[in-house]
Parts: sequence; C-alpha cells; structure tokens
Amino acid sequence: MSTQSLVSIIMPVYNRANLIADTLDSIKAQSYLNWECLIIDDGSTDKTENVVVNYRHLDKRIKFYKRSDAKPKGANACRNIGLNKAQGDYVVFFDSDDLMTENHLEVKVNAIKKFNCDYVITRTEYFNHTSVKLKDYYNFEDFKISKYNYVAQNINWLTLDVCIKRDIATRIRFNEALQSGQEYNYFSILVHYSTHAFFVDKVVSLRRHHTDSIRGRIDNEQKLLSGAFKSKWLTYLDLKEIAEKETRIFLIKKCLFYMAKGRNTSYAPKKSIFIKALFSELHVKAFYFFPMWLSFKVSEDKGYFFYRKLIGHSV
Repeated sequence: MSTQSLVSIIMPVYNRANLIADTLDSIKAQSYLNWECLIIDDGSTDKTENVVVNYRHLDKRIKFYKRSDAKPKGANACRNIGLNKAQGDYVVFFDSDDLMTENHLEVKVNAIKKFNCDYVITRTEYFNHTSVKLKDYYNFEDFKISKYNYVAQNINWLTLDVCIKRDIATRIRFNEALQSGQEYNYFSILVHYSTHAFFVDKVVSLRRHHTDSIRGRIDNEQKLLSGAFKSKWLTYLDLKEIAEKETRIFLIKKCLFYMAKGRNTSYAPKKSIFIKALFSELHVKAFYFFPMWLSFKVSEDKGYFFYRKLIGHSV
C-alpha cells in the first residue's frame, strides 16, 4: 500500500444516515487501498454523523468534517472544504448515496498513470433506474476533449466520473453562488486549465436515482430557467479572461436563450454588467437587446424577432 499514490475522495453529505453506509462499504471494498475519504457534513439533522463516526473508528482512512457556519450551505462549499484538506496525489469527487465498483479507484489511477494525463473520465450507470440521457453523455467517439466541446456540451460527464491530479483540481473552486449547474461550471474551468485527459470506457460508478433531486424540486419553469441562466452567466464571468471568443459567445447566447424562453430579462442580477458583456461580445447586434427587453414587457408573443437578430442563429 505504501507504494501506491494516495487518492483523496471528497464527499459532501446531508441527511444520508440511511444510505451512506452502502457508499462507505463500496469504498472500503476497493481493490486500490491507499485512499482517504474526506466526508464534509452540510449540517445534517439526522444520524449521519453517528454513522460516519462509527466507520471512522473502524477505518482511519475515513475522515469527518463539518461545514462551518462561515461557509454557505451546499455541496459546493463542502467540496471546496475537501479540496482545501485533500492530501492525495489525485482527487476523486463522489456522492454520499452512490456506489463505487470494486475497481473504481484502480481503473482511474492506472489510467491516469498509463496515459500520463492530468485527469481521466470514466462512465456511470444507474443501478436503480434506466436513463437514455445518461447514456448519451459520453459522446467521445464523435467529439474530442476540448474547451469548446465541453462548454457547448458536445461531450459531458458526471462529477463522480473524474480522477484529477491534485495540483490541477485544487486550482479551481466550486462556485458557491450556484445551486444547480455547479459541476458544469467547475469542469468548464477545468478544461481551460487542461484538456490533457483520457476517456476510459468503463463503468466504475453506480448512481442512485432520486425523484426528489435538486432539479426535481424546482417547482416551476421560471426557477429552472433562472438557474440555467445563472450557471451559464457565472461560467462566462469565470472564463471571460481566458476563454476563446467562440466559447464566450456561446455562453452569452445561451444566456439570451434562457431569457427568451422565459421571456424574462431579470435573470441577470446586475443588468448593466450583462449589457456591457453583450456589447463586448456581440458588438452592434447588442442594440437589439433593448427592443427585445421592451417587447417581453408589453406582450406575451413579441420580442423573438429581436432575439433572433441578437443571436444571429439558433443556439
């Protein structure tokens, strides 16, 4: 075990007393032995802490921390705490209700060493649900791993699919202002640090399907569209100094798409900053934003003409 590189598994948890034991059992069963599992509690009100502490007493590789009140609630802050505490050569993100196959870490570490890359990407399948959408995530046969292809979602992967060299993973932080689309934000930044990555076409994560997921709890279209806008807008702000123009324009046009679909320009909290970005990226076309904005205010079916002029083509 001493000759193996250390892997830091970062796992946020909130009220998973009834599920986290299965997850920890799957981690303890790993064929790869040199790991630390950093569990960061997000203020659980059930017996999650008791379950984890019992496991920690039996296996010192399991470590338990609590999010302080100084940090905002949410998995993003918990993952950032984990990134600050990680001691491993590699970082793996995992969820407190999912399962690792026995060779999960072995496959990832062997691949990252074999291909001498900055991170590897593997597959996930549901073990209690069938999802065509999930199967379509991994489109690596048609698209290479590139900055634009990830941001445009020509390729995609889940948070638990990656294993990243720690010096790369810890350069980035999860955006704590996001409650949805946070993985998209993190990985959009990651591909701008490095696309020296390799896709391993193996299922090593088993995901649990919940009907009460964050997206499932969004109870109306406006909240859904507002969240999607925020994810793309904050990603634009995070990338605007380092992304190529094609990528920046894609993100701006996606923001406009969500505004047009919801007929709502108030998704942008500081409209003056958003308008400045429009002129920076779209130049004279940005003037069409103002009649689009007014049309949305006065009519339920007008404004799309100006929207189409803004984006030049569909997104």
